[in-house]
Amino acid sequence: MKEILIHKSASYIEEDRDYYYSDTRDKHGMIQPSDDMVSVTCDSKIFKSNPTNDEICSIYYPFEKKLFHRIYLGISFPLFANNWGAAFLRHLMYLIEPDGGVILPVYAERQGVEKNYWSRSSLEVIFQSRQKWWGMSNIWAENDGVMSMRIGKKQPPKKNSTLNYFLENMNKNQINESPDNHYKNISEQHDNGINSAIIEQVIINTYGRKKPISLCNIHGDSLLSSELLMSDYINIQQATQVVNDDQNIKDFNKYLVQGFDSKLKVISHSEEFLNLHTSFDVICMINIFENEDDNKKLEFIKSAFGKLNKKGCLVIKDVAFNDDTFINNIKSELDGVDHSQYSSIVATKHNKNINIAHYSDVIFSELQSENENRKDTFNILQKR
Repeated sequence: MKEILIHKSASYIEEDRDYYYSDTRDKHGMIQPSDDMVSVTCDSKIFKSNPTNDEICSIYYPFEKKLFHRIYLGISFPLFANNWGAAFLRHLMYLIEPDGGVILPVYAERQGVEKNYWSRSSLEVIFQSRQKWWGMSNIWAENDGVMSMRIGKKQPPKKNSTLNYFLENMNKNQINESPDNHYKNISEQHDNGINSAIIEQVIINTYGRKKPISLCNIHGDSLLSSELLMSDYINIQQATQVVNDDQNIKDFNKYLVQGFDSKLKVISHSEEFLNLHTSFDVICMINIFENEDDNKKLEFIKSAFGKLNKKGCLVIKDVAFNDDTFINNIKSELDGVDHSQYSSIVATKHNKNINIAHYSDVIFSELQSENENRKDTFNILQKR
């Protein structure tokens, strides 16, 4: 009976394994893995149909269904409580044996909401499957902070996410022929999963879950607008994606569930965006500036800020914001702006001298450092 443990990367393996092997976490031996549990990561470039501990393989491979008895998610793995995260969990449920389990860390309700992480209730709302309240549940608590799940009387719901297309179209021959291209697609998907969860949280904290929102994503993560458009947790009524000339509109439509394509507008080049006679509630710019100097960045940000609706937000991730001088210049150039920063690790707003809790000591230290140094965070510029 093969068991695997999924890590963010190889550097987190020791702590992730300790979490599940620890007597403190598992006093009654209910979830303790076997001694030969295999570690896999989301950033490995090694793709094999039967992973072993001889070398660290990728979790992103078209494994045979019911190949594994148990799949554990490490506390390092960035799995958020949104449609992307639900699509990933659903995928894992088909990879385990009928009496196996997908075992994952869950947070207390308040902490789950704060980080956009899974809590017991958020899992049960989507995945619980039983005919009667007193029937056997397919989701159950193993110990404090750990839940197990498997397919129950009903098939797990398929949540709308760009991840579904990627997972359903993984092909062994294509991976073998072009592993570098497969790895590139994996990186894009993971960036999208993290970016969309953080921006969802920004929108929820700013507008709530039900307010109709217009959104524009400029270059960068080209799947972001589609993922946010299909989210069940916010209400994006119209999305605009600004793309490069070499990108095909069909590349976006294949990720969208039927009915959403009419809500996505694709335009080419940022110059066309600047000429739009349209305003937005949210404009995203995630690592879009490559060789531009700070003055050009500032001018483009000013132009984009002018296209925001009242109380609208720019969501920007760029190395220029690692410099306090650049941030101060932004504040002085933009009239009526409030600036805040969200973590790039969890979907939580940073507050000075207030540390963000995490089950992982390693990630907790990373969050402390990020809060102190404010490097590579998501910067929110909100119009008053």
